Amino acid sequence: MVGTNAQDIVLLAIETTGKAGSVALMRGGEVVESLNLPPGRRTASSLAPQLEQLLERCRQQKISIGLVSIADGPGSFTGLRIGVTTAKTLGYALRLPLVAVDSLAAIAATVFHDHPRSQSLCVALDAYRGQVFTGTFHRHELVPKLDELPVAWTAHPASVEVLSFEQWNQRLDRLPDNVDVAGDAKPLGSRESSRLARTCDAIGVGLLGIRSYHAGVLTEPMDLVPRYLKPSAAEEKAVQQR
Repeated sequence: MVGTNAQDIVLLAIETTGKAGSVALMRGGEVVESLNLPPGRRTASSLAPQLEQLLERCRQQKISIGLVSIADGPGSFTGLRIGVTTAKTLGYALRLPLVAVDSLAAIAATVFHDHPRSQSLCVALDAYRGQVFTGTFHRHELVPKLDELPVAWTAHPASVEVLSFEQWNQRLDRLPDNVDVAGDAKPLGSRESSRLARTCDAIGVGLLGIRSYHAGVLTEPMDLVPRYLKPSAAEEKAVQQR
């Protein structure tokens, strides 16, 4: 399947890094179907039924999936492990190429998809324990047209980082008014009321996955691991007890 034109390939996108995950089926840059996982249910129990719903649609309409795209972090430790394991299993079982994308960049791609006027965006997610995951993105850099994709384009932009709340608040105070915001309410503070809504983060995973495929950047299933960007609470506790 590798070598198929990115505009023609059917992609299955999976996002499980946030409080509520999502999945999407896409052909090129167009959304065939997208599903948000039911809120309030654990990803482990809700992801499989939603995936089965999409796969059943593919069987009924004789659609052949050609690519799996997964958000590999940062985000929820448990959600990341579930999503990465699911993507690896699908890649092996269906013998499909696999691409991994940054989860904050995927949120930004979703917002750019949902809000055509937005050109620059700062995404902030609560990383807990006094920290924030954040990244600033620009439409022309993150989601250029496929035939305009720069050689150095990446689905893991260098702007993504983890900051303390103090560092983040200083960053937020200096954020220009022409940069939109999206993400979790808590870290956005006074700008929470102006954050841009988004429909389904898996759409962004797909948009970046298609570009990664077009650029020839694939991930071997055995090499796919979650990108946490920070140690877990248990790891931090272990270090403190040494």
